[in-house]
Amino acid sequence: MSGTTPEHRTIGMDLMTAVTTEMNISNNRHATKYRKIAVSYRDSQLLPVFRFALSTLQNTLQISDRGAEKLKESILVLMRTCLSFDFIGTLPDESSDDVGSIQVPATWRSVFEEPGYLDVLWECWKKFNGPSSVLVMETLSQAAAIRRSLFSNDEARLGYIHHIMRETVLTLKSAAGQNKLQDIGNFHEFCRMLSKFRSTFQLPEVCDFKDFQQWISLVGDFTSRGFHSWKWSPNSVPYLMTFWAKMVPSINAAKQEQQDYIQRATMDLSRAYLKSRLECAQAVIDGEVDDPLESEEDLVTTLEMYATVARCKYVESGQYVLAEFKDLAKRHRELIQRVSAGTTSPSLDSNEIKEQLLVVEMQLTWMVYIIGALIGGRISYQSTAELDQMDGELASEVLGFIHQLQVWSAQRPLFIASADAHLYVQSAIIYFYTQFRNSYIGEESSKSVKVYTLLGERWGLNSPNQVLDVIMNSSLGNLRSSGDPEWRKQEDQLVVRTLRLYTQLVSGYSSVKHIRKLDTTKALLKNHNSSDFRFLDPTKKSSDTAVARTRMTYYTMLSRVLFSEDNVDTDFWRFVKPWELTLDQVSLAFEGSSDHGEEDIRLILLGIFKDLRGFVSSITNRKQYGLFFEWFYPAYTPIVLRAMEHWPHDELSIAIMRFWHEFASNKSGRVMFESSSPNGILLFRETSNILYTYGQTLLNRPLSNPNAWWSEKYKGVMLYFNVLAASLSGKYVNFGVFKLYGDKALDQVLELFFSLMLAIPVDDMMSFPKLSQAYFSVIDVFVSEHMTGLPMVPKPVLDYMFRALGEIILPHNLDTACCTLACSAIDKICTFVLNWVIKDKTRKDEEHEDLLSGGSPGSGTNSQRSSVDLSRGPPSSRGPPNSNGRPVSRLRQRQKLQQQETHWLVEYLMGHKDVLSYLFQIIFQVVAFEDRSNYWSLSRPLLGLILLNRDYYVEYTNNFVQGQLPDRQEQVQTLVSALMEGVEVNLTTLNRDRFTQNITTFRRECTQLTLMAANASFEDSGMH
Repeated sequence: MSGTTPEHRTIGMDLMTAVTTEMNISNNRHATKYRKIAVSYRDSQLLPVFRFALSTLQNTLQISDRGAEKLKESILVLMRTCLSFDFIGTLPDESSDDVGSIQVPATWRSVFEEPGYLDVLWECWKKFNGPSSVLVMETLSQAAAIRRSLFSNDEARLGYIHHIMRETVLTLKSAAGQNKLQDIGNFHEFCRMLSKFRSTFQLPEVCDFKDFQQWISLVGDFTSRGFHSWKWSPNSVPYLMTFWAKMVPSINAAKQEQQDYIQRATMDLSRAYLKSRLECAQAVIDGEVDDPLESEEDLVTTLEMYATVARCKYVESGQYVLAEFKDLAKRHRELIQRVSAGTTSPSLDSNEIKEQLLVVEMQLTWMVYIIGALIGGRISYQSTAELDQMDGELASEVLGFIHQLQVWSAQRPLFIASADAHLYVQSAIIYFYTQFRNSYIGEESSKSVKVYTLLGERWGLNSPNQVLDVIMNSSLGNLRSSGDPEWRKQEDQLVVRTLRLYTQLVSGYSSVKHIRKLDTTKALLKNHNSSDFRFLDPTKKSSDTAVARTRMTYYTMLSRVLFSEDNVDTDFWRFVKPWELTLDQVSLAFEGSSDHGEEDIRLILLGIFKDLRGFVSSITNRKQYGLFFEWFYPAYTPIVLRAMEHWPHDELSIAIMRFWHEFASNKSGRVMFESSSPNGILLFRETSNILYTYGQTLLNRPLSNPNAWWSEKYKGVMLYFNVLAASLSGKYVNFGVFKLYGDKALDQVLELFFSLMLAIPVDDMMSFPKLSQAYFSVIDVFVSEHMTGLPMVPKPVLDYMFRALGEIILPHNLDTACCTLACSAIDKICTFVLNWVIKDKTRKDEEHEDLLSGGSPGSGTNSQRSSVDLSRGPPSSRGPPNSNGRPVSRLRQRQKLQQQETHWLVEYLMGHKDVLSYLFQIIFQVVAFEDRSNYWSLSRPLLGLILLNRDYYVEYTNNFVQGQLPDRQEQVQTLVSALMEGVEVNLTTLNRDRFTQNITTFRRECTQLTLMAANASFEDSGMH
């Protein structure tokens, strides 16, 4: 580009950026092909492009023309794009740019070991202004993330590290550097640079810097200022926190003097962060900034890092937190007293008090979150009595505030209350309870004596069980509704978080047993459908998935509590009594003897089936399931069918199918009846009736919206498949009984399964992940248990099934779970067919041998003749003689004729070997060239496909060898020949393992070569 204008050079840089970006975009449809192209570009062109950009950037330092600004930006964008390249094929997304180091190849080593690279970047950053300056700092943040192992020796690595640290010191010391960091873009990228630098390089390497004390001090001061810059650059704070959170865990690897520097810095930073959060609370009330409390997920991530930093010198940091909390709690009490002593009507003074009270409560909310994070940051094997005492003091203060808040909430005037403040403070309390439970309630709690000593002295809480009692009592009110429509959204979120806390509390073996004994829990079990619990209102709808699932979560938790004891028969019947009364009213309504309207009945059933789904999901053993089954069947199963018939296209049908999926699932072997019980058969017959009714509805349902395939059709089909898979794989019914007694229960659901399957295009089946997961779950169990026992499966069904099995394994499809299920199904089919072929060949060989060694009817030994004579009956009962002239029974004759008949599945595959060819091409390509996590599962069906279609295997491998470069064909031929070395014509475990070893060796060798494989497709196989 020499001699061209800056404008032309800018265009050239933009073109190279576009090409590099295009090379880095993965195409899922042809992943292998595109990865080879990307690797080729990486190995041959990317480094020269990067070097050219770097040299051009260096030349621009001499250009002062303002028109060159665009060129500078284009160069820096190209360098950033080069370093963002997917060097190792990890398919990174935009959210992963701050995770891990940049895996540049070893061929790039010379670029980074030469000091000129960093010199150019830092010099550009100092001289450039505006967007160009920000782009330079972004490139420097990438430079700080270059992998450690790239450097040829420790000296080169340390030189690189110390160069970055030296420039960091100069930047933070100089007025010019500080001035550059006043730009929000530069400030943010500088914070990212620090975070990536510490995440990439080890602390001993950093501590080896001669001016480490100055460096750590300057970075600490910069971080403190950064914490207070939340109003200006709030997104930079997590990067600064990441830097220090990475610094603290490895502090023991540093020298004692350096450890002291780091520890002193963490104390200052702990205080600075706390102050910044308290300032933030005031600014949020004033409307100056967005509230960080709105996103609890992001907040918790930052708080966890803060806890790591603060616990470095926990006693000192904790004392500061404790003092701040006490001051705020005192201020809170004083404001409450002022409100309580004054008028209860709004006034100018009361509005001022309300604002002051709101600010203090928000600051206390931050304090509760911070204390919860500090307690949750406890590492049991590293904790000491002194640290546990600090936790105990902080927890005591928080519990005092919670009690104070409960008393105040009961008497607070409505005009002072705030829905958002209520949500935030209660969420903070829930977070505190969760962290306290993680650290001090559990099997290891007996070792935390100091905490409970302090809690016992102040609050009489001497054991984890007493703390659990407090948690349950204080948080139960979160489930109740105030009835104020303006609070609805906040109360819904609070219910979700409270139920999440309860679910964690009852997940522990000892804690759930104690919770079961609490008076609060006993009252909840007796009155679980209280009208105060607005989230149980079936008319309430929400687009938030978590809010919509609260009923199910609630009853999942209650079911776990109810069944935490062994003898629960009486409690169970008392628990289901409200459901009984409601369902009895529904039964009367279906009979026309109730005052409830149709919509009322629909909403009642919608709520109950959501409740029952949650309740059944926690049932884990045979006794518990037996209790529920005894209650529900046969008293209320007719309601299910009636509701399905009456509201076939409604959300109620969806709720019923989801419940029935739980009800019919044999999780943990819970669906197990006595050998004399018909309940397993009865359960499947009910399932069959429901599936048949629902399936017919799905087949005949017209679409009201041509773009609503999922919501109006495929979602229901997915549920049909899920219920069918759960029923067929449950192992609680002998399906042979239905055929024996002419019962159509199994046949009708399979016929509908075939019809639903054929009604969905294969592309659609692959495009909806939930649908394909359900479909292949059915296929796997169908092939395992039922397929070969059927008298026939229609050819269109088989064509569809084998095409789908191939499509889900293709390289562009990365659904590992479905791929594994498909491979399992193919393997089972191949195993059945190959075993049948081997058995048939053995039978024919034996008959041929009998013909060759034929004799007279009386031939044989005396003992043989004696045996035949004893077994002879009347002449009419004996069949015609066999090939040796010996008579055989008619039963045996019919059996031999059946054995001679070719099984329909064998006949199909032997007559359609293009199916075997198609599946072999796909699996061979994926096994040999794709890096899949389910590699073992993929390799298993390959041997059966080869043995069933040996001619095609030879043809394909010959073409595969011929398709390689001439100088590699001999080597590839050797690899291909070794594939079947030592492999016999059977599918025993030993033979399979031997083949798997061979294919593993073949795959390992293929990765060392640049080989090409043809993409397999359904159309190319000749299957239409």
